Amino acid sequence: MGSRRKCEELILQGRISINKTPIHELYTVVLEGDEVRFDGAVIKPEEIVYIVYNKPAGVVTTLSDPENRRHIGQVFSEMPFIKPVGRLDLDSTGVLLLTNDGELTYRLTHPKYQIRKSYRAQLDEKVRDDLRSLTRGGVQLDDGKLAHCKIVNVYEVDGKANVILELREGMNREVRRIFEVLGYRVRKLDRIEFAGIGYYGLPRGKWRYLTAEEVIKLRKMCGLL
Repeated sequence: MGSRRKCEELILQGRISINKTPIHELYTVVLEGDEVRFDGAVIKPEEIVYIVYNKPAGVVTTLSDPENRRHIGQVFSEMPFIKPVGRLDLDSTGVLLLTNDGELTYRLTHPKYQIRKSYRAQLDEKVRDDLRSLTRGGVQLDDGKLAHCKIVNVYEVDGKANVILELREGMNREVRRIFEVLGYRVRKLDRIEFAGIGYYGLPRGKWRYLTAEEVIKLRKMCGLL
């Protein structure tokens, strides 16, 4: 029907009923077998879907965009009301999960669950030998927050430094801000895994449904099974 806030408005307006009785309390339990209606029309539960999308650069990770840039809402316009799990910057690429499973989305993105995300950052210059030691105890960002990351690998391709790193907090523009503090500029940023889900074999700009095994793995990781 819409976002949580939108649905709350519909309830407060008396437009939702359960078993033909209008409800006005936001905390209302719906039992299996109950008939839920919106403006008199019966509502049937949407199928819960789980998707991994290999996001290309130039796509905004929102369901709409006031600047008329290409956005996730356009890419998945034919799907049920699914939302991105977290965000990727406009110019960043790689793994983006989408679902209409609200509880799973919350747990995958909340810092207290420490869900691992892996990135490949291409930098504007060679990496100094002290990179691991500088990041070991956390990096203080420009706003005073401490960002933690694990440097997994450092290598060069065509003279360009590439760093594979893992994060578990998910602060805004965290990878780019970490390297800015350390004196580097990120030329390209690619998320290669989110909670163990990668885009292997999935071309840029394409998506697929998660397998049942992948969904079970995610739900166990988040304490939902």
